[in-house]
Amino acid sequence: MAEKAKSMQLDQLDLSQQNQARKSARRFILAQLITTIVLSTTLLIYDITVAYSSFAGGLIATLANAWFAVKVFRVKPKETPETLLATFYVGELYKFVLTGAMFIIVFVLIKPLNVAALLGTYLLIHLTPAVVNVVSREEPVKKHKPLNR
Repeated sequence: MAEKAKSMQLDQLDLSQQNQARKSARRFILAQLITTIVLSTTLLIYDITVAYSSFAGGLIATLANAWFAVKVFRVKPKETPETLLATFYVGELYKFVLTGAMFIIVFVLIKPLNVAALLGTYLLIHLTPAVVNVVSREEPVKKHKPLNR
């Protein structure tokens, strides 16, 4: 009976951690989207080419990260560690391919393009989660110590 209680407690911790991580991922992606929109809208004052190039770079980063989050959080926490790790690696690989495909599409279809604005915003958007962590001061997802079974 004590073993079952410990197992249930571990399951609750895993579910709680996954929910907290899922919430953080949503917050990061929303922050990336908002940052992209605000930055590209602000750049409209400077130049329309810079603005839409910036918007494209921000969307590339945000959409790839959103796809990765969906892929990773689709797996149930009760899966084996090997399955979780494989899902993470496959998700990262597909994110890399998706990012490359989106860059190719942008370079082929968008003319004229300000490459500095595109790449600068792309890189800046990847810093957004770190800024959100500092600003929100929310504690990161904590790892729990395994219970003795």
